[in-house]
Amino acid sequence: MDSFSNRDKDVFLISCEKMVDRGALMSRYSRTRELDIRTLWDKEFANVSDRGEKFYERVFLEYGDESVAELATAQVGIQNVSNVLSKIIEESRIGLSYLEKSSRYVSYREKRDGRYLYLSPQEAGIPERFHQRYDEFNDSLFELYEKIFVGVSSYIKENNSFENTKFNLPNGKEVKLGDGDPSEEVLRKAYESAVRSRALDETRFILPASTLTNIGISGNARAFSHLLERLRVSGLKEAEKLYSNLFKELKLVFPKLIDNVENPHGIDNIEFLKSVKNFVPEKIIADKIPLNHAVKLVQSENDDVVLSKVLSSYYFEKTDGSYESLYSTFSFLGVSKKKEILDKIASLRKNRRNKLDRSFEHVHYTFEIGTNFGAFRDLQRHRSLTLQRKSLSAEHGFDVPPIISKLEGLSREYKRMIDESKKLYEDIYSVDKNAAQYVVIFAHKHPTLVTISLRELVYLTELRSTPQAHFDLRNISREMVRQVREVNPSLEALFKFLNTNEEELGRLRAELRKEIKLKKA
Repeated sequence: MDSFSNRDKDVFLISCEKMVDRGALMSRYSRTRELDIRTLWDKEFANVSDRGEKFYERVFLEYGDESVAELATAQVGIQNVSNVLSKIIEESRIGLSYLEKSSRYVSYREKRDGRYLYLSPQEAGIPERFHQRYDEFNDSLFELYEKIFVGVSSYIKENNSFENTKFNLPNGKEVKLGDGDPSEEVLRKAYESAVRSRALDETRFILPASTLTNIGISGNARAFSHLLERLRVSGLKEAEKLYSNLFKELKLVFPKLIDNVENPHGIDNIEFLKSVKNFVPEKIIADKIPLNHAVKLVQSENDDVVLSKVLSSYYFEKTDGSYESLYSTFSFLGVSKKKEILDKIASLRKNRRNKLDRSFEHVHYTFEIGTNFGAFRDLQRHRSLTLQRKSLSAEHGFDVPPIISKLEGLSREYKRMIDESKKLYEDIYSVDKNAAQYVVIFAHKHPTLVTISLRELVYLTELRSTPQAHFDLRNISREMVRQVREVNPSLEALFKFLNTNEEELGRLRAELRKEIKLKKA
């Protein structure tokens, strides 16, 4: 098979067998005089089996140019890692793309080889004296998980019966049972899927951070190198094992690039990251204020400045004026006039997929977000955020989801297990603070500092307030917008598609759309 999808067009796929050869070949664009890189392949690569490896070795040794590592890519499956480690894996903002097993759509009720799906105490590095307590604690959580799922599902069906549910087609048209199109079978499947998803949204709160998950990663060699560095400095026994396994697999795809992690330069950088991880140059005394807010806007600018920034940036691409002159011009305009101009820009958007342009990235907000660990996992998926977080802890309080709070028996058991988690966390923490993270529950609050551009804020809040979003993210989104509107009321028109409606079965319309498509397929 040829190494290119065609030989006679200016657009073609590079499909040589080895990923390292693809990256090395693309790297040659910067310095070759060849008019067609396919000719270069035939001359320099086609008959030399290790040409790609030798090229990268020379580039690193002679030039130290790590950017060429971004042209070699791989797809990796990582299975049976805990939710403690998965969040460390997914901290990369660029270079890696992830798809992780969802606790919102996949049930954790089954066992494998007689065990529930959580990391063993040995693999988690739990001190031996706590092994039995750790296993008993996790088993109890997963047993309660089953009870909560059944109880919440029953509650949802009792309060939103199939017969009384309103079904809306993707175009908004309401359909009723007995109309015939869609059939009752299609409507029932959509209903059952929506109930299941809503029940799992509540049930996941009781999962421990030790819960196992699977992740698919696609990315470039440079980003994978940074992932390996993160694993080395995490302090987790589980991460050390993954480092060894991942390093071994990646060497099969791009050996010379991954070797860079363990050369003197790479080892020096790992040591630097370790030194930074817990380095506090001066002891600072700060009040321990209880984390009693889910969202708090801690840094912003006034309305006048924000409008001038956005409009100056917007006009910069479209006029001959410098940014400084544009900013000066807009500064002399009143807030009402600037708002009028901004509203005209906002009016161009017809749906939430019409994103604001980059001019809105020059305005930023910083929030302290104290939501639960389960919701944090969704928030972390927004890669353009500047996000910092504390280690997982049972010391910042916890959330109780709305339906569980109404079911007295389940609520009592739920809170009892929260108390058990805190006791076990504190006992393990006194011996090993890293290992203690594994007994934190998804319900526990996870303090996070987030800086976000105005552009991303609009995108995130409109997306995460949709009916199919998790209710925690809907609440966070609306609260972020509310607080921004308080300090910058002139931005009201930008949040055009923020959803403020509540629906018990938020996934229903999406599930109906899916079932209709499946029926027609």
